[in-house]
Amino acid sequence: MTTSNLYRIDRLCVVDVGGKDADKIVHNLTTNEVKPLRRGEGRETFVTDVRGKTLAHLCLFRRPEQLRMIGPAGPSDAIASHIDRYTILEDATATIQDDDWVGFILPPDSDGAAQIQGVCDLPESHASADPLPCGEWQWKDFTGSVYRTRWLGEGTNVLLVDRKAADAFTESIRASGVHVGDETEFHAARILAGFPWHGVDLNEANLPQEADRDALAISFTKGCYLGQETVARLDALGQVQKKLVRWRIHETVPPAGTELKSGEKVVGRLTSVTADATGAVAIGMARRSHFDPGSTAEGKLSDDDQTFTATVL
Repeated sequence: MTTSNLYRIDRLCVVDVGGKDADKIVHNLTTNEVKPLRRGEGRETFVTDVRGKTLAHLCLFRRPEQLRMIGPAGPSDAIASHIDRYTILEDATATIQDDDWVGFILPPDSDGAAQIQGVCDLPESHASADPLPCGEWQWKDFTGSVYRTRWLGEGTNVLLVDRKAADAFTESIRASGVHVGDETEFHAARILAGFPWHGVDLNEANLPQEADRDALAISFTKGCYLGQETVARLDALGQVQKKLVRWRIHETVPPAGTELKSGEKVVGRLTSVTADATGAVAIGMARRSHFDPGSTAEGKLSDDDQTFTATVL
């Protein structure tokens, strides 16, 4: 399989929030710190509803004129409506930018994309650090903005390219010898990196802690926000009853949605699956009995009743 130097994603969630009270409103609807962010800084966060459920899982950045949210496609309308609903007398307006941008994802250790990485106005360090930086980039005649995420591991950069220029940019970087992977290839790399994707691995039915991103995306000291009582209560109880884990499957590649059992009890379900040299790696929910690495469960392939063993990584 060809190794991609970067990946093109034609649709992302891109929501800008402007106005003098944007900080206050976004702070009140997200799980991580917002107000301390300086220009060019960002954080991974969840957008939560009044029940503490996950409307979105994304990265939030302070741009010169607004706060910008970037994440998996799908929740933009819900986020904008959510912000509008809880903006009463404040000055804060959400603008959906999904149609304006195409995302190009640069893995942290992509040698072929180094020439593009080198013109990003961001620190070169791949070390785990908050806040996440954002800035500007230029390559040949193309310009745009760049955002540090963890989608393919620490140090992953996301370039936003004007949709009108995206095809020309794609052809130009291909002509320079850089392989541009598609969304299927991106998700295979994402699964191997263990990053959950909202709308695939989790959705509005999940609590933030079920994504197992607490240290990176939840502040337990920031003060009140919508759904904070539920999130704080769950933290006080000490452990969720289910959460996302990584699974290793040998010698077969089961489809997403496959249930995993221990005896007759369902203890897990695969949500994202990709093949590798020895079988498959997957992301999926596990019950509390199967949180620990080395825990095993059995699955069945529906087409021929063949069983397989999945092991928590």
